[in-house]
Amino acid sequence: METLGGTAFHAIVSMAAMLLIWLIMGKRQIGELSPFDFAVSITAGTVVGAGIADPRIELSRTIVALVVLGILQVGISWLGIKFRKVHRYISSEPTVLVENGQIIKANLAKVRVPVEILLQMLREKDVFDVTEVEVAIFEPHGKLSVLKKAEYLPVTPQQLQLTVGANRILVPIILEGELQSELLKKMGFSLQEIDDFRQKYRDRIDDVFIAFMDKQHNLHITEDNIQENNVFFH
Repeated sequence: METLGGTAFHAIVSMAAMLLIWLIMGKRQIGELSPFDFAVSITAGTVVGAGIADPRIELSRTIVALVVLGILQVGISWLGIKFRKVHRYISSEPTVLVENGQIIKANLAKVRVPVEILLQMLREKDVFDVTEVEVAIFEPHGKLSVLKKAEYLPVTPQQLQLTVGANRILVPIILEGELQSELLKKMGFSLQEIDDFRQKYRDRIDDVFIAFMDKQHNLHITEDNIQENNVFFH
Protein backbone atom coordinates (compact mmCIF):
# COMPACT_ATOMS: atom_id res chain seq x y z
CA MET A 1 0.00 0.00 0.00
CA GLU A 2 2.87 2.36 0.73
CA THR A 3 4.13 1.81 -2.82
CA LEU A 4 0.70 2.54 -4.29
CA GLY A 5 0.32 5.63 -2.13
CA GLY A 6 3.79 6.84 -3.07
CA THR A 7 3.08 6.30 -6.76
CA ALA A 8 -0.19 8.24 -6.51
CA PHE A 9 1.55 11.09 -4.67
CA HIS A 10 4.37 11.06 -7.26
CA ALA A 11 1.82 11.20 -10.09
CA ILE A 12 -0.14 14.11 -8.56
CA VAL A 13 2.92 16.25 -7.80
CA SER A 14 4.54 15.52 -11.18
CA MET A 15 1.39 16.36 -13.11
CA ALA A 16 0.98 19.58 -11.12
CA ALA A 17 4.56 20.56 -12.02
CA MET A 18 3.98 19.66 -15.68
CA LEU A 19 0.76 21.69 -15.74
CA LEU A 20 2.75 24.65 -14.43
CA ILE A 21 5.15 24.30 -17.37
CA TRP A 22 2.22 24.29 -19.79
CA LEU A 23 0.86 27.48 -18.18
CA ILE A 24 4.30 29.07 -18.53
CA MET A 25 4.27 28.20 -22.25
CA GLY A 26 1.07 30.20 -22.65
CA LYS A 27 -2.43 29.37 -23.84
CA ARG A 28 -1.59 27.50 -27.02
CA GLN A 29 -2.77 24.24 -28.49
CA ILE A 30 -0.41 21.42 -29.46
CA GLY A 31 -0.65 22.35 -33.14
CA GLU A 32 0.43 25.93 -32.38
CA LEU A 33 3.65 25.03 -30.54
CA SER A 34 7.02 25.74 -32.10
CA PRO A 35 9.32 22.74 -32.71
CA PHE A 36 11.31 23.67 -29.57
CA ASP A 37 8.19 24.01 -27.40
CA PHE A 38 6.92 20.69 -28.74
CA ALA A 39 10.26 19.04 -27.86
CA VAL A 40 10.07 20.47 -24.33
CA SER A 41 6.53 19.18 -23.87
CA ILE A 42 7.43 15.69 -25.13
CA THR A 43 10.51 15.55 -22.89
CA ALA A 44 8.50 16.73 -19.88
CA GLY A 45 5.90 14.04 -20.54
CA THR A 46 8.61 11.41 -20.78
CA VAL A 47 10.19 12.55 -17.52
CA VAL A 48 6.84 12.45 -15.71
CA GLY A 49 5.92 9.06 -17.17
CA ALA A 50 9.27 7.53 -16.22
CA GLY A 51 9.06 8.93 -12.70
CA ILE A 52 5.57 7.52 -12.17
CA ALA A 53 6.32 4.09 -13.66
CA ASP A 54 9.68 3.57 -11.97
CA PRO A 55 9.54 3.93 -8.15
CA ARG A 56 13.35 3.94 -8.03
CA ILE A 57 13.35 7.45 -9.53
CA GLU A 58 13.12 9.97 -6.71
CA LEU A 59 10.36 12.58 -6.90
CA SER A 60 12.90 15.33 -6.31
CA ARG A 61 14.79 14.35 -9.49
CA THR A 62 11.58 14.49 -11.52
CA ILE A 63 10.69 17.92 -10.14
CA VAL A 64 14.22 19.27 -10.77
CA ALA A 65 14.10 18.00 -14.37
CA LEU A 66 10.72 19.67 -14.94
CA VAL A 67 11.92 22.94 -13.40
CA VAL A 68 15.01 22.92 -15.63
CA LEU A 69 12.84 22.30 -18.69
CA GLY A 70 10.54 25.15 -17.65
CA ILE A 71 13.45 27.55 -17.17
CA LEU A 72 14.94 26.46 -20.51
CA GLN A 73 11.62 27.04 -22.30
CA VAL A 74 11.16 30.50 -20.77
CA GLY A 75 14.77 31.45 -21.54
CA ILE A 76 14.65 30.35 -25.18
CA SER A 77 11.25 32.02 -25.68
CA TRP A 78 12.63 35.27 -24.26
CA LEU A 79 15.65 35.08 -26.58
CA GLY A 80 13.32 34.43 -29.52
CA ILE A 81 11.35 37.58 -28.70
CA LYS A 82 14.46 39.66 -28.06
CA PHE A 83 16.50 38.44 -31.04
CA ARG A 84 14.73 37.61 -34.32
CA LYS A 85 17.57 35.39 -35.52
CA VAL A 86 17.07 33.08 -32.56
CA HIS A 87 13.36 32.88 -33.38
CA ARG A 88 14.14 31.89 -36.96
CA TYR A 89 16.46 29.11 -35.76
CA ILE A 90 13.94 27.56 -33.36
CA SER A 91 10.86 28.09 -35.52
CA SER A 92 10.15 27.70 -39.22
CA GLU A 93 9.15 30.60 -41.46
CA PRO A 94 5.80 31.00 -43.26
CA THR A 95 5.97 29.48 -46.75
CA VAL A 96 3.88 30.47 -49.77
CA LEU A 97 2.40 27.34 -51.37
CA VAL A 98 -0.05 28.95 -53.80
CA GLU A 99 0.27 32.31 -55.52
CA ASN A 100 -2.11 33.77 -58.09
CA GLY A 101 -3.80 30.40 -58.57
CA GLN A 102 -0.55 28.53 -59.17
CA ILE A 103 0.82 25.83 -56.86
CA ILE A 104 4.52 26.30 -56.11
CA LYS A 105 5.97 22.80 -56.33
CA ALA A 106 9.41 23.73 -54.95
CA ASN A 107 7.86 25.14 -51.76
CA LEU A 108 5.71 22.04 -51.32
CA ALA A 109 8.90 19.98 -51.29
CA LYS A 110 10.52 22.47 -48.91
CA VAL A 111 7.84 22.01 -46.24
CA ARG A 112 7.28 18.32 -47.17
CA VAL A 113 3.58 18.70 -47.90
CA PRO A 114 2.17 16.41 -50.63
CA VAL A 115 -0.10 18.12 -53.14
CA GLU A 116 -2.99 15.90 -51.97
CA ILE A 117 -2.65 17.30 -48.45
CA LEU A 118 -2.50 20.85 -49.82
CA LEU A 119 -5.74 20.29 -51.74
CA GLN A 120 -7.35 18.87 -48.60
CA MET A 121 -6.27 21.91 -46.58
CA LEU A 122 -7.68 24.20 -49.28
CA ARG A 123 -11.00 22.36 -49.17
CA GLU A 124 -11.09 22.88 -45.41
CA LYS A 125 -10.92 26.60 -46.23
CA ASP A 126 -13.89 26.20 -48.63
CA VAL A 127 -11.61 26.39 -51.67
CA PHE A 128 -12.40 23.77 -54.33
CA ASP A 129 -10.89 25.71 -57.24
CA VAL A 130 -7.21 26.58 -56.78
CA THR A 131 -7.45 29.29 -59.47
CA GLU A 132 -9.59 31.33 -57.02
CA VAL A 133 -6.63 31.68 -54.62
CA GLU A 134 -4.62 34.89 -54.48
CA VAL A 135 -2.15 33.48 -51.96
CA ALA A 136 -2.02 30.47 -49.62
CA ILE A 137 0.59 30.48 -46.85
CA PHE A 138 1.73 27.46 -44.84
CA GLU A 139 2.19 28.81 -41.31
CA PRO A 140 4.89 27.61 -38.84
CA HIS A 141 2.26 25.88 -36.68
CA GLY A 142 1.17 23.72 -39.64
CA LYS A 143 -2.04 25.48 -40.68
CA LEU A 144 -2.86 27.07 -44.02
CA SER A 145 -3.86 30.73 -44.36
CA VAL A 146 -5.77 31.45 -47.55
CA LEU A 147 -6.66 34.73 -49.26
CA LYS A 148 -9.02 34.42 -52.22
CA LYS A 149 -8.85 36.74 -55.19
CA ALA A 150 -10.96 39.86 -54.75
CA GLU A 151 -13.63 38.74 -57.22
CA TYR A 152 -14.26 35.58 -55.18
CA LEU A 153 -14.52 37.22 -51.76
CA PRO A 154 -17.96 37.68 -50.11
CA VAL A 155 -19.51 41.12 -50.55
CA THR A 156 -19.46 43.17 -47.33
CA PRO A 157 -21.96 45.83 -46.18
CA GLN A 158 -19.15 48.39 -46.44
CA GLN A 159 -18.70 47.63 -50.14
CA LEU A 160 -22.44 48.05 -50.68
CA GLN A 161 -22.37 51.22 -48.58
CA LEU A 162 -24.96 49.80 -46.19
CA THR A 163 -25.36 50.80 -42.56
CA VAL A 164 -25.64 47.82 -40.24
CA GLY A 165 -26.22 47.53 -36.51
CA ALA A 166 -23.63 46.42 -34.01
CA ASN A 167 -23.11 42.71 -33.35
CA ARG A 168 -25.42 41.24 -30.74
CA ILE A 169 -23.46 39.57 -27.96
CA LEU A 170 -25.37 37.26 -25.63
CA VAL A 171 -24.04 36.68 -22.10
CA PRO A 172 -25.19 33.59 -20.12
CA ILE A 173 -26.59 35.12 -16.92
CA ILE A 174 -28.34 31.93 -15.72
CA LEU A 175 -26.72 28.49 -15.96
CA GLU A 176 -28.72 25.44 -14.87
CA GLY A 177 -30.79 27.38 -12.35
CA GLU A 178 -27.86 29.41 -10.98
CA LEU A 179 -27.90 33.20 -11.37
CA GLN A 180 -24.45 34.46 -12.49
CA SER A 181 -24.21 37.55 -10.29
CA GLU A 182 -20.62 38.40 -11.27
CA LEU A 183 -21.56 38.56 -14.96
CA LEU A 184 -24.50 40.82 -14.15
CA LYS A 185 -22.09 43.11 -12.27
CA LYS A 186 -19.84 43.29 -15.33
CA MET A 187 -22.89 44.23 -17.40
CA GLY A 188 -23.47 47.25 -15.14
CA PHE A 189 -26.02 45.88 -12.67
CA SER A 190 -25.82 47.20 -9.11
CA LEU A 191 -26.21 44.84 -6.15
CA GLN A 192 -29.75 46.17 -5.64
CA GLU A 193 -30.63 45.60 -9.30
CA ILE A 194 -29.27 42.04 -9.11
CA ASP A 195 -31.38 41.38 -6.04
CA ASP A 196 -34.44 42.89 -7.76
CA PHE A 197 -33.79 40.65 -10.79
CA ARG A 198 -33.55 37.58 -8.55
CA GLN A 199 -36.80 38.49 -6.82
CA LYS A 200 -38.59 39.19 -10.10
CA TYR A 201 -37.68 35.80 -11.60
CA ARG A 202 -37.43 33.75 -8.40
CA ASP A 203 -40.27 31.44 -9.49
CA ARG A 204 -38.59 30.68 -12.84
CA ILE A 205 -34.84 30.61 -12.23
CA ASP A 206 -34.78 27.02 -10.95
CA ASP A 207 -36.50 25.82 -14.15
CA VAL A 208 -34.10 27.63 -16.50
CA PHE A 209 -31.39 25.59 -18.21
CA ILE A 210 -29.65 28.65 -19.64
CA ALA A 211 -30.66 32.29 -20.07
CA PHE A 212 -28.82 34.86 -22.18
CA MET A 213 -28.91 38.65 -21.94
CA ASP A 214 -27.73 41.19 -24.51
CA LYS A 215 -26.39 44.71 -23.93
CA GLN A 216 -29.92 46.10 -24.04
CA HIS A 217 -30.85 43.67 -21.23
CA ASN A 218 -33.15 41.62 -23.45
CA LEU A 219 -33.50 38.00 -22.29
CA HIS A 220 -33.42 34.78 -24.29
CA ILE A 221 -34.44 31.88 -22.03
CA THR A 222 -34.13 28.12 -22.59
CA GLU A 223 -36.24 26.11 -20.17
CA ASP A 224 -34.92 22.96 -18.53
CA ASN A 225 -37.63 20.75 -20.08
CA ILE A 226 -37.26 21.65 -23.78
CA GLN A 227 -37.61 18.59 -26.06
CA GLU A 228 -36.95 18.09 -29.76
CA ASN A 229 -40.02 18.28 -32.01
CA ASN A 230 -38.95 15.44 -34.34
CA VAL A 231 -38.63 17.63 -37.40
CA PHE A 232 -35.63 15.65 -38.64
CA PHE A 233 -35.83 11.94 -39.31
CA HIS A 234 -32.83 9.61 -39.56
